Amino acid sequence: MLLYLLYPIVRFALWVFFRRLEVKGREQVPANRPLVLVANHPNVMLDVLLLAAFAPGPFPRFLGKTTLFKNALYTFFLRRLGAIPVARTQDPGSQLGRNQNMLREACWTLVEGGSLALFPEGLSRSGLQLRPFKPGAARIALRAEDEAGGKAGICIVPVGLTYSAPGMFRSEVVIQFGAPVEVGGFLEAYCANHNQGAQQLTSLLYQRLLPLTLHLENPDLEGAIRDLVAVYGEEILQEFPDSAELHRRLLAGQELIRAAQYFDRTHPELVQLLATRLRHHLDQLRRLDLEPQALSPRKTAPGGWHLFLTLLLSPLALYGLLNNALPYIIPRLWTRAYAREPEMWATVKLAVGAAAFPVYYALRMGAAFWFWGWTLALEYGFTLPLSGLFALYYKEHFLERWPLWQKGVAPRRRRYLLHELARERALLIAELDQLKSHYLTLPPEEVA
Repeated sequence: MLLYLLYPIVRFALWVFFRRLEVKGREQVPANRPLVLVANHPNVMLDVLLLAAFAPGPFPRFLGKTTLFKNALYTFFLRRLGAIPVARTQDPGSQLGRNQNMLREACWTLVEGGSLALFPEGLSRSGLQLRPFKPGAARIALRAEDEAGGKAGICIVPVGLTYSAPGMFRSEVVIQFGAPVEVGGFLEAYCANHNQGAQQLTSLLYQRLLPLTLHLENPDLEGAIRDLVAVYGEEILQEFPDSAELHRRLLAGQELIRAAQYFDRTHPELVQLLATRLRHHLDQLRRLDLEPQALSPRKTAPGGWHLFLTLLLSPLALYGLLNNALPYIIPRLWTRAYAREPEMWATVKLAVGAAAFPVYYALRMGAAFWFWGWTLALEYGFTLPLSGLFALYYKEHFLERWPLWQKGVAPRRRRYLLHELARERALLIAELDQLKSHYLTLPPEEVA
């Protein structure tokens, strides 16, 4: 009952938190089969909520580290949400012997036709690297299939989670389900040698998950890749016209990573020079408070009707801003304590925001009741979340359509900088186009 009560709340929270959310490959996931979902883990609790909210079939049970179960309140809710505690070697005071209970409970879930969700990297880490898998997911699935005499029909489904900006509110995310892996095909190898059978399945799962997300072999290139996507990503999108918008961005990011890794092997000095120029260009844009695509010739200027609506709706947007600014700012302040843990930023923002907004609304409604009575207080309270959502919509669909509105009113120095940045961007795009043309002529074996 708790799961079904929380399900619409979680979906709504995710809809507010993400500007765009795209789910791909759900049709590949078999129905009425016990499933093990294995996903990459860049964003702590957001990864859990996304799998819980959008995985097909029954609600999956998650494996959670035992340190989460030390608090009595957490334990109460986690147990009722179906979480299974698992001891990890890196957790202080963990007793690995208790994992036998975890194995029995996890296997029983699968044998009974339920679903599990695991993150086989073991730890949540932001970045563009898919880290080596631990064999736990394979061992659980193989043991359950073995206990069922090979008749359970367990499938393991790789799931790629790709965030445009993992720690940012109103970012974008792609959830991509891959082709299922039949566990029964590895049962013979598992029965002959448990460790080898589990390792074979683990290696296959790792290879299946790689094309579902962004993976960079050289982590030193991560900053350059992000800058390259910011400046040149829109150009690469034109190479994938038949895919959904966010999926196109994932494919474009994967292609840019492959190209960057190739040039880093063959022309490292060129990559370093381009990385420096891209970073300088983006730093200049940020100093002018402009988005990376503000100077793109593909960005069409809004017309007069848009300007009229922008002015007409501004009082409503201002009302929403004034009534929602404080709880909007509070989660950002909390993330300062996690400055060195970027994988925690989105989780903290969502958790603190989920608490701050209702409390803030209740306080404002209480003050309204004190001055105006229940009727007006309820009417006022009804407008608070609606006005906040409208302010977000106004910002994203009206204000952000005017990234260069300063051009007509800015001082001469600013207009000169905008002109120089536009020229610099055109030069960068031209050079990157030349590299792309060269890269596309290469044989596949040379790129790999």
